[in-house]
Amino acid sequence: MSMIFILILVALVLVAFEVVLPGGVLGVIAALCVIAATILTHIDYGIWVAVAVFVGSGLLILALIVIEFKLLKNTSLGNAFFLKDSVTGHTGPTTEVSLIGKEGVALTRLNPSGRVTIEGKTYEASSQDGYIDAKQAITVVAQNNFKLTIRKR
Repeated sequence: MSMIFILILVALVLVAFEVVLPGGVLGVIAALCVIAATILTHIDYGIWVAVAVFVGSGLLILALIVIEFKLLKNTSLGNAFFLKDSVTGHTGPTTEVSLIGKEGVALTRLNPSGRVTIEGKTYEASSQDGYIDAKQAITVVAQNNFKLTIRKR
């Protein structure tokens, strides 16, 4: 009887750690502990008690996960795991708006890639000429959906 409780307790602890340290291994070991507890219960007490232990363990694990996510999100550890702000951005210029031939300025040193500004917008770019220092004038010679190819002006 005590081995059954120990296996279920180990499964609960492993699931608690699985929520904090995801990867699946701890969850698989927890599932094996629940299965072992169910088998031991079946051997000692019969099928219906084993089913009750299995269902009860599953409900305990589900409750633990729900409680952990509810409580964890209000802690500093939870703040590191959960995204609170929405992510916005763009993928760069589209093929509909051509920037080829436009002039701009290098925002960062391009060795050979970095950031440039063209007509007040910032883009990711790579240099045809090798290194280009920041604040140097540039011209766009090619573009794809995600990156510009530039050269010194």
